[in-house]
Amino acid sequence: MSDYAGSFKKSSVVIIILILLSWVGVFIGGRLTVEDKVVIKYVKSDSVTANVAIDDWLVNETIPETPKLPQKKDTVWLDSIVYVVATVDTAAIIADYIASREYAPVLFDSPQLGQLSLSATIQYNRLQDLSYTYLPVYKEITRYRVPVFQPYIGGSLNTLNQMSFVGGIFYKNSGLEIQYIIDFERRKKGYGLGLRYKF
Repeated sequence: MSDYAGSFKKSSVVIIILILLSWVGVFIGGRLTVEDKVVIKYVKSDSVTANVAIDDWLVNETIPETPKLPQKKDTVWLDSIVYVVATVDTAAIIADYIASREYAPVLFDSPQLGQLSLSATIQYNRLQDLSYTYLPVYKEITRYRVPVFQPYIGGSLNTLNQMSFVGGIFYKNSGLEIQYIIDFERRKKGYGLGLRYKF
């Protein structure tokens, strides 16, 4: 029992020193080997709304030579003959003239540029009101460095009266580990090899 305990202590110390030395070497090498990563996000900002002055906006006014006017049909009887006469519908022209029409087109909606929409009111054959709403976005760039090699160590104890020491290294998401296992019940020592993967 004492021989086993003595050899266990010596081999454990040697294994621990080897694991620590290899871990320090891998740690330093791993920290020196890194990847630069860039994450780009487009973040929405507060919207901006403003009215546009339209006093001097009239550029050109054209009256067509043959305008298309709304017409209404009237029935006329003359000497027992029925005539259908089309006349200009003055009431329809007045109703169209006094009607207030609101337009709200979206000029563009882009993840990179934001959203721009207009609000326009037309009445009495004139542009009465014009405003815009702009929802801007800004480009957020995050740069960070990720180690390509990431070492790790650990240990475990289970109900089968076994203890193990592990040491390994991750390359990006895949890892390889070495295990040193001590079985107190059978008084045996062994080694293992493991694979790991990070999701």
